[in-house]
Formats: sequence, C-alpha cells, structure tokens
Amino acid sequence: MRGLVVEKNGIIHLADDIPMPEIGPYEALVKIECCMICNGTDMEIIKGGITEAQRFPLVLGHEGVGIVVRKGEKVCSYQIGDRVLRASLPDSEHYYSGWGSFCEYGVVKDSAAMLRDGYSFEEASGSLTQQVTAPDITPEQAALMITLKETCSALMRMGVERGNRVLVVGDGPVGLCMLSICRLLAIEADMVGNHRGNLKIAKQIGASGIYWNKDFEGMYHLREERKKYFDFYIDTVGTPQTIRQGLPLVREDGMVAVYGLRTGQELGIPLEGVRNVTLKFVQWPIPKEEMKTHALVEQGIREKKINTEFLISHRMELKDFEKGFQAIREKRALKVVLFMENNA
Repeated sequence: MRGLVVEKNGIIHLADDIPMPEIGPYEALVKIECCMICNGTDMEIIKGGITEAQRFPLVLGHEGVGIVVRKGEKVCSYQIGDRVLRASLPDSEHYYSGWGSFCEYGVVKDSAAMLRDGYSFEEASGSLTQQVTAPDITPEQAALMITLKETCSALMRMGVERGNRVLVVGDGPVGLCMLSICRLLAIEADMVGNHRGNLKIAKQIGASGIYWNKDFEGMYHLREERKKYFDFYIDTVGTPQTIRQGLPLVREDGMVAVYGLRTGQELGIPLEGVRNVTLKFVQWPIPKEEMKTHALVEQGIREKKINTEFLISHRMELKDFEKGFQAIREKRALKVVLFMENNA
C-alpha cells in the first residue's frame, strides 16, 4: 500500500510497497481518509530532531483519521463504519513507524477492552486517544481535533482558567489552536507573532490584543508596560530566545509554559529577577489527559465556537505532498491536510 516515507537523510517520498497491517484480537483496521502535516513534530522528524523517531526509513504522520473496516474479536469500543482518530501503523520488516498515518490503512487498539480483560494501564494507555468522532464532524475537522485536543489538554495541565491573563507566543497553527481553545473556555488571551496575516486571523479568532514582532512601538509597550503582567506566558515556538523573552513578562509565581519543540538538547536561561516563576514543559501529549478533552473540543466545533476554517489553509491529495511540505517550509501554510483519495 501507499504511504509517505522519510529516509535518514530527510528525503520524503511516496512508497507503494508498505505492508498491509495485520490486526490482533484487540485491534481494528482503519482505512485512512486524511492526515494533516504537523508543522512541529513532522517537520522535526524530517530534520532528525525527535528522540522518539530516530529509526529510518519511517512512515510519517500522527494526525490521521479514518473509517473502521474490520475489527478483532475482542474489540468492543469500535464498530464497522466508525470514524476514529490517530490510527497508527506498526513497524514492519522494511519500514519503521513514525506513527504512520500518512498511509492507506492503519490500526487502532481498544484500550477499554484490554483493561477489561486484565491488561495493565501501561499496556493499554497508548491507545486512549484513538477515539471515535461524531458523524457530523468532517474528516478534516476530525484530523484537526488532534492538534486542538493536544493544546486543550496542555492548557489544562498548565492550570489556565477563566480570569487569568494569558500571552500566547507564536502565530502558527499551534498558537492559533491555543487561542481557539482559550476562546472556547472564555479565557482572554493576547498573541505575539511574526506574520501579520496570521495575527489578523488571531484577531478574528478572538485575541484580546495582538503584537507584531516587527512593530517596535507595540513590542516596546509589551516589554515596558506589561512587565510582570501575565499569569501565563505560553511559548508555542520553544526556542531559548522566545523562552527568555517571556520571563520578565510573567507575574510573581506565574508560569512560563513551553509547548514548542525547538529547545534543543540543553537550555540556558537567566535567573535574575525570575526566581519565583514556574517553568513548565508541556511538549508532549499525555494520552490519559488528552482523551478527557475529546467531547469538549468536538462540541466546540459543532457549535462553531471553534472555527476550523481559520486553521486549515491547504487541502491536497497525498500525491501532491511535496507542495504541502514546501508551503509549510515557506511559512505560507497553517494546517495542510492530505487526502488519501481525491477529496481535496
């Protein structure tokens, strides 16, 4: 079957010899409808920068959604025809799995059935976020739910709540998803970014204030007038520079929360004046926390409190993947969805 493969040198190609996965008694086979390019994790995998994905060649993709077409005899949580999130591909003789949703078929496990039959929570926990979506949620909305749920669970792990002053740094898809979840939860949030078009979208989503990094006057106001102002500084970029930028903006006993993955392997930050600031890394989803956000995010999309049209910028067929990745590299894209068949 076809799928996107990343080689050790970072070259991506469309392979047609990926083995069809075989399912066990607690698994279901999923025909993938679409998968989104993750501007963070997928792009870092291609660069070789993700510790959890260092074996190549690998099949890429973790933001996939598809339809259950076959299930094992012990499966109770999925029915034939269900649309499910996060189907993944197991390793094969020829290809490792970088979660593997950019492929024609994937597999989901039934964690509830495994727990029912005596498997440990650790054995079942990896599949907790392989959840069923409602029929009125489109495939691309379902795929976007993965980023929305990750950011929603991250906000909850940080402890953000209504009444807090929040500054989101980074106007890419993760930052805009963070902002969308803040709006859903009635939390006021400002945004700092590099792209005027994306900041315009942020304002449409509901940002209380927007700051363009190239606007000297606006950034001066942020640095000088809002020192120790914010309860939470959420860094969706994750560079040492953006982390340091936030330290003087957070109130005493506030939090700098790092979501972005560009921190590298070591981090140096100044401690002067920030000894009562919490630095928290939320760079990886925790399945048991992410699963709790499923109904909330789904309802937000259904009630149009989350406008997915603001966030999905490109729709393409899988064969046109190179255009999608190039649009992300050139900062022309937010979320790019690749369809397995001609549904773009």
